[in-house]
Amino acid sequence: MSSPWTSPDPTQYDLGHADAVPPQNGQAAQAPQPAYPGPSGQPAFAPPGAGPAGVAAPQPAYAAPDTPGNSAPTASGYSQAGTWSWAPKPGIIPLRPLTLTDLFSGSFSALRKNPSVLFGFTIIVMTVVALLSLAGTMLPLFSFTSLMGDLDPQASSKALLDSAYMSVVSTIVGYIALLAGSFLAGTVLDGVLSVAVSQLVIGKKITFKQSWALVKPRLWSMLGASFLSMLAVGSPLLVLVILFFMSLYSWPGSDAFFSLFGLLLALALPVVLVSYVISIRFLYTPICAVLEEKGPIEAVKRSWALTSGSFWVTLGRVILINVVVGFIAGMIVQIIGIIAVIVMFTILGDPSSPSNVWSTIILYGVISALQMLAYSLVVPILAAYQTLMYVDEKIRKENFAPLLAHASQG
Repeated sequence: MSSPWTSPDPTQYDLGHADAVPPQNGQAAQAPQPAYPGPSGQPAFAPPGAGPAGVAAPQPAYAAPDTPGNSAPTASGYSQAGTWSWAPKPGIIPLRPLTLTDLFSGSFSALRKNPSVLFGFTIIVMTVVALLSLAGTMLPLFSFTSLMGDLDPQASSKALLDSAYMSVVSTIVGYIALLAGSFLAGTVLDGVLSVAVSQLVIGKKITFKQSWALVKPRLWSMLGASFLSMLAVGSPLLVLVILFFMSLYSWPGSDAFFSLFGLLLALALPVVLVSYVISIRFLYTPICAVLEEKGPIEAVKRSWALTSGSFWVTLGRVILINVVVGFIAGMIVQIIGIIAVIVMFTILGDPSSPSNVWSTIILYGVISALQMLAYSLVVPILAAYQTLMYVDEKIRKENFAPLLAHASQG
């Protein structure tokens, strides 16, 4: 399986020419180039210009000769005249800097070419998350109703406090389990989907077993990288939470209350903006952790480097795809809600009657789980789109098109 993502920075070599060789013993780079090492330390594939036993491979037909005034396309798809030109398309996207049309068409093409992994695995993972969400929704309601039902006028205050304590503990444990499960599921999902889409870029359709084989050894790095990203994004928001609780514990109407509340309002918008900016800069962190085999800290730094100089373009693309998937998910959730309301009033009758209280609660939990499951239909679109954005950054900033074209021939 071709794996071009773990190669060194391609900008240190002249990948568009077959007469360049790598540096040896401190000498300058000349041809031919060696194979780049794969995850196991063995050559994963050789870049253009390097064949077996040092035999130079044929130069890609799309590489332009380095002559003044030549307007033929280069390996990245640009001509020297600065216009768009033909580029190879071994997979779901042409190997050149991508437009918005390329990103959207490539994302939906990925869903068509490998639905078993992109849709199938996503549905399985989101089903588990939906069940955890259902348990997290039902557990507090069950604890509260059990507490209210067990109230005894003759019971001591200590017994009542113990019952309330157990109810609160069960609720907290349920939500912690939901958050932990969602975090783990989201990390695994990001890894498997990004691996599957990255292989479709070079024309390779892989199974879930193959995807998991690539993700499994990188799972701890992905978890660490995702946790660091979440910590960095959540740290500014933690300031707002601290100020909120400090204002609650201060005496309402006092000077301290008005000061803290005013500071909270003043910092709300800037803090939210800072958190969102950080989330954009760390957008590629899990992708770098699994595809480039980076550690957590290195993945964070790598994502920051890839988004340097292209923040506004990245921001615009992220906002656009979120609007699109939000609209699709919103339509699905509305349809589920309408059907649920019809079922509630036709089967249960009056949902407020005492005999239907628990049926209504259970139905509400099932609706919430189904609505979360509906997002499994748009998660692959978002994952494919972000992976292609990552590929676009590699092509634009590191001339990665020749490496991808060569990997597609393996």
